[in-house]
Amino acid sequence: MIYTKDIKKLDTIEIENKIQELKDSLLKAKINKLNQGDFDTNSYKKIKKDIARCMTEINSRGKE
Repeated sequence: MIYTKDIKKLDTIEIENKIQELKDSLLKAKINKLNQGDFDTNSYKKIKKDIARCMTEINSRGKE
């Protein structure tokens, strides 16, 4: 889980890289679900929330 205060310390490029990493881990989690049949929905939700936090920070910087 990524905290908002930690995201604010990063610059925009680092946040975009973090979003890409999170999307990759989300894809890997979906593939594991298909392969193994078991899937931790809690971790899936956490990844999605982390992506949303990063996107919110990028959007707020664009308005400034």
